[in-house]
Amino acid sequence: MKCPHCSKSVSLFSKKMNKFGKEKVCPECQKPLQLTVSLKVAAILIIPSIAVALLLKPVFVNVGLSGYLVTGLCTGVLVLLSLRIKAPLAKSEGD
Repeated sequence: MKCPHCSKSVSLFSKKMNKFGKEKVCPECQKPLQLTVSLKVAAILIIPSIAVALLLKPVFVNVGLSGYLVTGLCTGVLVLLSLRIKAPLAKSEGD
């Protein structure tokens, strides 16, 4: 993913991006960033995600794991793949 301010590559797993409760900032330019889920990408990936879950469910059940586990894993991967970085909206003076 690229920073919308400086166009440098930003890893989703970087230290600055994984702080809970704090404003996320670009490791290079130190400007604020916001993680969002792209509904367009999620919509495109939903059918392959369902197909993979249905194909892997028998494998998980045969190993002795819950079939719901594969659904959860596929949903988690879907969300991770649809994450995007954008510049946060400016706050108005009334907030």
